[in-house]
Amino acid sequence: MSEQFQPEVKKFKWLLTEGYITPQELTFYSNFYDIQMTSIVSFQGHDVLTPLFIVARPSRFYQIKRELPQAEIADPYSKKFPIISLLSLEKFINSLITLKIPYFFFSVFLHNSYNNAPPHVHGLLYSLINLVNSSYRYVIKPYNIIETESVSLSNDLQKIICHAKKMLGEKDNCDDKEWWKYNLWGKNTTSTAVDRRMIERLALKYNVSPICIHYVLAYNKNPCNLSSDVINKIKSDLSSSSSS
Repeated sequence: MSEQFQPEVKKFKWLLTEGYITPQELTFYSNFYDIQMTSIVSFQGHDVLTPLFIVARPSRFYQIKRELPQAEIADPYSKKFPIISLLSLEKFINSLITLKIPYFFFSVFLHNSYNNAPPHVHGLLYSLINLVNSSYRYVIKPYNIIETESVSLSNDLQKIICHAKKMLGEKDNCDDKEWWKYNLWGKNTTSTAVDRRMIERLALKYNVSPICIHYVLAYNKNPCNLSSDVINKIKSDLSSSSSS
């Protein structure tokens, strides 16, 4: 892309990330800025723009393909990234920070099979997407990823951020040595277990994301800014269920 258009692309990216551009309007901007054509698919109650990366546990791929027959399993090693790609969280992170993804604009949907992911997972994803969106390399539209700027990341996960910065051309003296040896599910996987069916039931009852329920019950955090009344009712329902 010619450098003379960079200021306009920057404006376009800001409008997109702030929600001022609708999916319907994006087709016009795609043509105007010579970005690949997009389309809209319906997935889990959302109108989502393609190219689309559905980040899910591999055990749920078959179920997703039944819901969205166009979805195909991505293969980062051969650089095969279908318009609607299915891949695990680790493979998406590795593909993103090594700049293997061939699209300028794409959407990322974190599937509910990762609803029980600990806060640092959402923190890492949120940080990576913010970092990449601030560059001219990609424009990413996230779905179902909680904004978690205040979550602290381990040294291993900080190395991922560091490597992403260097791949994007930033001059940084941070340590990214052996960044690929990270473990997303290390120490924090021992957090209080909460039954997934209970989470889904409470999410339906109070009309909020299951991820928000999980954070309240498992980590006593409120990244979705639920009202204190709703939080108290959720905890009361869980307590009643546990004692029955």
